Amino acid sequence: MIAIVDYKMGNLASVRKALEYIHLECRITDDPDFIRSADALILPGVGAIAPAMRALQEKGLDVAVKEFAATGKPMLGICLGMQLMLSESEEGASENGNVKALGLIPGVVRKFPSEATVEKGLKVPQIGWNKLTDVKGSLLREDDFVYFVHSYYCDPESPEDAAAYTEYGLKYACALEKGNLFATQFHPEKSGEAGLQILERFGRRIKK
Repeated sequence: MIAIVDYKMGNLASVRKALEYIHLECRITDDPDFIRSADALILPGVGAIAPAMRALQEKGLDVAVKEFAATGKPMLGICLGMQLMLSESEEGASENGNVKALGLIPGVVRKFPSEATVEKGLKVPQIGWNKLTDVKGSLLREDDFVYFVHSYYCDPESPEDAAAYTEYGLKYACALEKGNLFATQFHPEKSGEAGLQILERFGRRIKK
């Protein structure tokens, strides 16, 4: 059973529909105990990181997700879910510093610099299809086109954690893999056949 974390800021129905289409059993849940006991976990997300962290913390979901990640069972973060898996984010930063995230993979979520995007005629957020390059992640395939919607990008502390890159004004890590942890800045549930294959490979990581 795959638990899809419900903190009221994710593409929950789209993720569930994609998983059910490829015959993976799943449940949308905000129950910390169910999350801890699941066979696999998906942390989706759409929106800003500060309210997302508050929403997770209000129900103890942040602790449950961290405890799940420590079990070694497969976990996938999608879009904002990927950003939540890093250490901190420049989005919503204050005089006290960056917004703290879950800290599962060391790294910082950064804003696209204007010299890399606006000055090159690129709009932020990036919305649309882009190509995966320099792929070394086990769920991904070189040159697949996948669907993005985001204004911030992930900068992992260790290049070894980068599973794939793409370019939008600058080259950045658009997917991460660290042990049992996987993350995609793009939306596999909206990326057609390529995205469904990524979810299928994730499903194969579940121990029977």
